Amino acid sequence: MKIKELLRIAFQFKATEADVFRVATPHILATCLAIGYLSYVLFFLTLAVASDVERPAPFVPPLESAIDVPTLDFSQIGDWHLFGQALTNDSAETAVTETQLQLTLLGVFLLSHAPEAAGAIIQAEGGQQKKYRSGDELPGGASIQAIEKKRVVLLHNNRQEFLPLKRNSVGLPATTE
Repeated sequence: MKIKELLRIAFQFKATEADVFRVATPHILATCLAIGYLSYVLFFLTLAVASDVERPAPFVPPLESAIDVPTLDFSQIGDWHLFGQALTNDSAETAVTETQLQLTLLGVFLLSHAPEAAGAIIQAEGGQQKKYRSGDELPGGASIQAIEKKRVVLLHNNRQEFLPLKRNSVGLPATTE
């Protein structure tokens, strides 16, 4: 009886083993395919790296055979004034005195491409504010000769005077009380 029992157990084991392999076959097949694909990619990456290492450097002709290129002098670029030149009226500022008229310059409108269209907002003694242009007559008998960035040049009693744009500590036009 012992042999019959052993044979029965052995056949049961073989049947169970066959069921295990039948279920495990798709997993084993997927693993083998993944290993094969990764081996393929690794092989060709190794070939690509090896071919880059073995490639000779490109030919570079010696400097003696190269065409002589004249050297450029970049120190002259500063004299080209690519963005235009700033107008300086340093000599005019010293010759012109500040006006004694009771006027306040509140703002200036300047256009670099059309200086004739410049304007200035000036407040008269009574508090009336008005926009003026070059050549306009102001209260007090003065006329505007030029409008600059920080001042307006006036002609009053046949002499030049200027009306400054006064600013407070915040950088805004000063207010009059």
